[in-house]
Amino acid sequence: MDIAITKKKIPNIKRYILLFLLALSLFFTAKYLWFLGQADFSIDRDTVVLSEVKRGKFTVSVRGTGVLVPDNIEWLSANVDAKVVKLEVKAGNFVKKGDLILELSNPQLIQQFAEAQWELEAREAELKAAKTAQESALLEQKANVLNAKMDYESSLLTYNAQGELFNNQSAGAVSKITFEITRLETDQLKQRWLISQEQRVKMEENLFAQNNARAARLNQTKKILERFQQQVDNLHVKATMDSVVLEMPLEAGQSIKMGANIAKLAQEDSLIAELQVPEIQIRDVAVGQRVIIDTRNNKMEGRVARIDPSVINGNVQIDVIFSENLPDDARADLSVDGEIIITEITDALYVDRPLFAQSKSKSAFYKLIQDGQFAQRVEVTSGYGSVNQIQIIDGLQAGDKIITSDPTRMESYNKIRIN
Repeated sequence: MDIAITKKKIPNIKRYILLFLLALSLFFTAKYLWFLGQADFSIDRDTVVLSEVKRGKFTVSVRGTGVLVPDNIEWLSANVDAKVVKLEVKAGNFVKKGDLILELSNPQLIQQFAEAQWELEAREAELKAAKTAQESALLEQKANVLNAKMDYESSLLTYNAQGELFNNQSAGAVSKITFEITRLETDQLKQRWLISQEQRVKMEENLFAQNNARAARLNQTKKILERFQQQVDNLHVKATMDSVVLEMPLEAGQSIKMGANIAKLAQEDSLIAELQVPEIQIRDVAVGQRVIIDTRNNKMEGRVARIDPSVINGNVQIDVIFSENLPDDARADLSVDGEIIITEITDALYVDRPLFAQSKSKSAFYKLIQDGQFAQRVEVTSGYGSVNQIQIIDGLQAGDKIITSDPTRMESYNKIRIN
C-alpha cells in the first residue's frame, strides 16, 4: 500500500526582504524628494561661514590703518645766498638744541659785516665829537648870557644912581641927556640879555635835535650790523630743538639761494597717528574718543584729536594724539593699526559681522533652521557695527546661527538647503 507524503511550502523570505527593501527605498526616496522640494537652492556646508548670535558686553569700534607722523616739524632754511661747506649730520641722526647741523660760506656777507662794523665805529666817533663841540658851544653861549646879564645889571645900577641924582634938582650933578642915554643903554642891555637867553634855549633845542638825528643814524647802523651779525651767525646752521633729522637735501659744495630748505627736523618725543578710516564707518567717530594704536610690538592709548572734513579715495583721515609715553619702537613713518572705541554696551545681542552688513540698518540674513539643514531668509534690524561684529536689535535671538559669508550667489532665494 502506497502512502502519499505532502510537502510543506516554505515562505519566500527573499521576496519579502526584497519587497521591504523596495518599500524602504521608496520611502527614503520620497522623503528625499520632499526634502529637496523644500528649497530651490542648495550649498555645501563647507563653503559657508556660520556664526552664532550671542548676548553679552559689546564693544563698538572702528578700525583704521595709518602711520606715525611728527606733530612738531620744522624746516630750517637759508637766510642768505651761500655755499655748503660741511655737513655735520645726516638724515636719521638725533640732534640736541644748538647742535651744529652744517656750515655755509658767503665771503661777500663777511665783507659787508666788516664794513658795517667800521661804519658803526665811525658813527660812534662822530657822535662823540659832536657832543664835545656842542658842549663847548653851549658853554660859550652860557658865558654870553652871563656877560649880557652882568652888563645889564651894571647899567641898571648906573641908571638907578643917576636917577636919584637927577631927581635931586638942587645938586645938578646929572644932566637930563646923560640920564636918558643911560636909560636907553640899560633897556638895550636888558633886551640883549633876554635875547641871549632865548638863543641859549634855541641852541639847546637845536643840539637836542641834532643828537637825536645822530642817535637815530647810529641806531640804524647798529640794526644793520645786527642783521649782518645774525646772517653771519646763521652761516653755522644749528638745531632749534631736540629732534631727529628727517631730511637733509644738500651736499658739500652745493650753492643755495635765500629761502632754500636746508634740513627738516621733527621733535623726537612728539608723534601722532594719522589713521585712514573708511567713509562708511566715519559717521560714529567723534573728537575725544579713545583709540588703541597697535605697532605690532606694542599697544598705546590715545584719543581722536581731529577729523578731516574731506574724503580722499574713500577714506577720511583722523589725527590721534597719545595719552601715554611712546614705546622705544615708535618712530616717524611707522605703520600702525588703530581701533577707535565708539561706545561700550554692557548687555547686547551681537554676532560676527556678515559680509556687506551695514550698521543701523535693516538687512536680510540667512538663519539656520531645522537643525541646520536649511537656512531661511529673515529681515534683521542691526544697531552699532564694530570691526568684526554687529549689534542685533530685532530679528534674531541668542543662540541663532546665521551665514556670515558672501550671500551674493543665494540672495535671490528665500530658503536654501545646506548639504
